[in-house]
Amino acid sequence: MTLQSVDQAVDLEATTRAAKTAVLLAAGAFGTALRGSPEFLRLRAGGAALGTDDAAQEAIQAFNLCRSELGLEIRLGTLDAAQQAQLEGFQAAMLAFPTVAEYLAAQGAFEEICRETAGLVSSEIGIDFAANCRSGGCCG
Repeated sequence: MTLQSVDQAVDLEATTRAAKTAVLLAAGAFGTALRGSPEFLRLRAGGAALGTDDAAQEAIQAFNLCRSELGLEIRLGTLDAAQQAQLEGFQAAMLAFPTVAEYLAAQGAFEEICRETAGLVSSEIGIDFAANCRSGGCCG
């Protein structure tokens, strides 16, 4: 190993460290901007309102319990008409609460800005950013 190769290795390490720092700083700035976005603020407000609406919480729990009890049939696609009507009735009752409807609308708007952001990042780096952030599959 020569002095020149050591210098090159040190320079490469410093460049790599600087690039990683720049990425992390940009990610922090992005997080700060996203936290202040109208979509995120609406989602937080909707979540807070929903969290204090006891009647809506009961309707959500009833829907989730019904969906859980019918889970196997739902997964297999074997719900009969009565089961489907029961599930849809609980869902309609849940969605009738303005706090639920607002929260779901806010969640959809926030998810849309997240998809748009992932698309922009993907186009900049040339690979599917969101897919590479997921865990699962054989390797994660």
